[in-house]
Amino acid sequence: MLGLSNTIITSVVLSSGENFGTNHSLSFDGSNDEVDFTSAPFQSALADADFKNTGSVSIWARLNTTGSNCQLWDFTIDTNNRINIQYKHNVAHKYVFTYKGGGGVKTAESSTLTHENDGNFHHMVCTWDNGDANEMKIYIDGALVRTTGLGTVELAGDFDDEAGSEGVEVIGGTSFNGNADLNGYLDDFAVYSDVLSASEIETLYNSGVSDQGRYGSVGTIMAHWTFNEGSGSTVTDRITGFEGTLGSSAAAPTFSTTNAGG
Repeated sequence: MLGLSNTIITSVVLSSGENFGTNHSLSFDGSNDEVDFTSAPFQSALADADFKNTGSVSIWARLNTTGSNCQLWDFTIDTNNRINIQYKHNVAHKYVFTYKGGGGVKTAESSTLTHENDGNFHHMVCTWDNGDANEMKIYIDGALVRTTGLGTVELAGDFDDEAGSEGVEVIGGTSFNGNADLNGYLDDFAVYSDVLSASEIETLYNSGVSDQGRYGSVGTIMAHWTFNEGSGSTVTDRITGFEGTLGSSAAAPTFSTTNAGG
């Protein structure tokens, strides 16, 4: 584990490029936009924390009307070993959290939802514990909607492995193979090395408004991208300074003042 205390994390803000005067999100146009978080320091931190076996990811998303599936985030060692969440437009309009490894796959799915073009940001938290609890959970807007046992599914390799022909990727807005491009907004992408509790997730949900000051007060936080830079081609997490790189040219999402902070 990283061994970072919540007290220290809450007081440290290293993102010198962040514009604290204006709250932003990232807007994705549904065609190849992505953010690549695959930096060597972040990958090493994920490996050191045993993230493939225990972790939590929190993100806010607002969907536009879309004609296809939409990826929110994707932690991928290779196509057969990955942890991700998609909004499945083509399968009953629901979110599907997937834990895939060792030739097996488990999912935790929401019920049918009406989030497309409802004008609201929604909060998604995915947790997994491939240890004593042996389960994965998905929470939407502060409420637990599904728990699935992981059985014998285990991820092979790790996030700091040498990238081969398939590579190691940690991306938001599109999938590893590029066939689930998000049409909408993402905000406050936070990564934890432990399993957040229901009460901690309720704290982050904050009755439907993202409060960026709350993220370091729960769990063992590794990174929190607020996307508040407002311009440029990189985003920097406010905890440890891990960088994400926006896609180039037409594949770059844009900064928007439409955000989950209300």
